Amino acid sequence: MTSHRSVLTKEWYKVPICIDCPDCGAQSRSVGIVVGPSSLVAVAGLSAENDVLDKPWAPLGVFAFIESLAGRTENIERFLVDRFHNAFALRNDQLVSICEHCAENLAPSLLRSAVMNGFVRLGQRRLLVNERLLLFSSDVALTEFHGGTSIEECDLPHPDYAMMLICHTESHGGETGTLELWHSIARNDYAIIVKGHEGREIFRDGLNDDLAEVVATISNLGLVLTELHMAQAASPFCGLARDVFLEALEHAGYRQEIRR
Repeated sequence: MTSHRSVLTKEWYKVPICIDCPDCGAQSRSVGIVVGPSSLVAVAGLSAENDVLDKPWAPLGVFAFIESLAGRTENIERFLVDRFHNAFALRNDQLVSICEHCAENLAPSLLRSAVMNGFVRLGQRRLLVNERLLLFSSDVALTEFHGGTSIEECDLPHPDYAMMLICHTESHGGETGTLELWHSIARNDYAIIVKGHEGREIFRDGLNDDLAEVVATISNLGLVLTELHMAQAASPFCGLARDVFLEALEHAGYRQEIRR
């Protein structure tokens, strides 16, 4: 089943394939992208800056092959075109797979079976890696895998996290919400949870050992932090988290407004 959606995800996989190019006839190596069940989807045409806190997002629930992808081209270019050289190109505001020899477009219909079969085969052998980089697109054509499809993943520990900071947020469209910063002392990992105005969880991201990556995720979500509070005012750990978080924000170009 193929459908058009807006997609917000940090669970996506690069699947290498090899097919015959219909234009030059050469055997070409290329890449397909598969998004995972934890990816959030909504109606096509959303803007991350204006709608991330307002519109109803829901987990995809299955694996799906990206047939085509458009919207937020600067985000796509940073994480796909520049990251995987000679595999993708942006043409007419659409991401397309290209032949490594002649650089002509490779139609999704040519890639679909190879990508989906390769995903299952390589995933069962633990040869695929979740890229874990925030990817947003307002217009994605997704072809879903059969229900029950799964791949082998290396076991990851699930440490206990403690909430350190609560930030009030606002999107560029004026929608308000909150962002919680959590930390695991055992692994020195950070996690964030973004909630809408009514407390509904919208986005969750963990396993970041660098606060700069956390700040980059917040920026890519199009969120402005309006207020920051420690989860426990008397906790020295929360105070330390506040200081290092403010330092990371400052390094990323954020400025703190001093209220009088």
